[in-house]
Amino acid sequence: MAEKISNNYFDGIPTHRNQLLALMCVVFAYFFDQLDNNVLGFAAPSIMRSFGIDMATFAPAQSIYFIGMMAGGILGGLVADRIGRRKTFMAGCFCFSVFTFLGGHTHSLVPFVIFRVLTGVCIMGTVVCCVTYMIEITSCEERGKWPGICSGVGNFCVPIIGFVAVKVIPLSPEAWRWLFYQGLLGFIPLIMAFFFMKESPRWLISRGRQTEAEAAVKALCGVDVDLSAAMAAESGRTRETVRQSFAGLLRDRKYLCRTLILFVITAGQNIPSFIFLGWNNAFLQASGVPQADALLICSIGSIAIPLGVIFSGFIGPLGGRRIPLAATMLLSGAIAVFYINAGSDFYTLTALYFAFQFVSMCCCMILMPYLSESYPTAFRTTGAGVVLAGGRLSVSASQQIAPLIFAAGGFFGIGAFIVAFCAVGGLTALWLGWPTGRQSLEDVC
Repeated sequence: MAEKISNNYFDGIPTHRNQLLALMCVVFAYFFDQLDNNVLGFAAPSIMRSFGIDMATFAPAQSIYFIGMMAGGILGGLVADRIGRRKTFMAGCFCFSVFTFLGGHTHSLVPFVIFRVLTGVCIMGTVVCCVTYMIEITSCEERGKWPGICSGVGNFCVPIIGFVAVKVIPLSPEAWRWLFYQGLLGFIPLIMAFFFMKESPRWLISRGRQTEAEAAVKALCGVDVDLSAAMAAESGRTRETVRQSFAGLLRDRKYLCRTLILFVITAGQNIPSFIFLGWNNAFLQASGVPQADALLICSIGSIAIPLGVIFSGFIGPLGGRRIPLAATMLLSGAIAVFYINAGSDFYTLTALYFAFQFVSMCCCMILMPYLSESYPTAFRTTGAGVVLAGGRLSVSASQQIAPLIFAAGGFFGIGAFIVAFCAVGGLTALWLGWPTGRQSLEDVC
């Protein structure tokens, strides 16, 4: 029997194929999460015509969905810190798949909104769990790379759903429903997780389960490690209930300040990104761009989303993650300035929308691990979930007022709104952020 080596989880150990299999579960979850996240942007005009409502009436459907995501961020974080990452992941995959499918069967706004809210809860709960799980089962040397690559591959669903929408939506007035029926494909990551996903050893240590944690590390990377040092460090913490953990997050001055700063940064990224994702197609058509051209602009731009996310894996850890986070957010705002002044030229709009999505999604995936890296294991998912919930709450408000801003100021008004949030978020990250990249999680917190 090989002697155990004393090690800080996976640090210094090459990535093993079993880790990649576990990460593949996350890839597929991201694929179907983002599929649902983006489908409404393509289907919204058809849904409005099907239900016989206008843009102002439909706005709450966009807005309330993000309130569901806000609740999911908090709930998913609390549950994952309580029962574990693996169980939360599997429950989230099951629920968002079912609710997405049921949303396609509705025939009026109220039941549609109800299922969208439930879908939003489950999707954000799953995403929060995914990000935390990825950074907890990878080494500090590669923690910045694999989350970006995995999320990027998963985000290839965005151009796929875009080009599917171009073909499917024009088939009939009710063809948009097929974009929601794909929700049942979310059972794929659920089944994969049952076979290949191991519980996070960091979470197991936080619950005092050293033997199981060491077994999980060995199963994932093939190395027999001794986590006595990690267990000793963790034993100094008082094990708390979910309510105590949540209250402690708000009472601790250090983490309360971090949470407030992260909220400003997250709102600066989320609001511009989701306004474009949710409303760009509708705004283009309302501005006189033909439906086919508007859908094609959004579809081509969506190709940039996975490319930007993958690129984040290579630049994210640079400058402690803080510098590229600020730079990409400020660059997103600069591109938006050119977009709102592009007129109606198809090629110019397409090129600028592509550039915005590339940079914005690169920024998004630098931000996601940054959130989880900023909190200790005991309430890592709770902390990240609270921040993401706050971000989605800000998105919910912005989705509600976006049509009003567009009605009052057109693309220029929307663009100015987006640029302002990019500037505030980027400058906050630059001046008040802290480095996390390429450091052990235990050192950061």
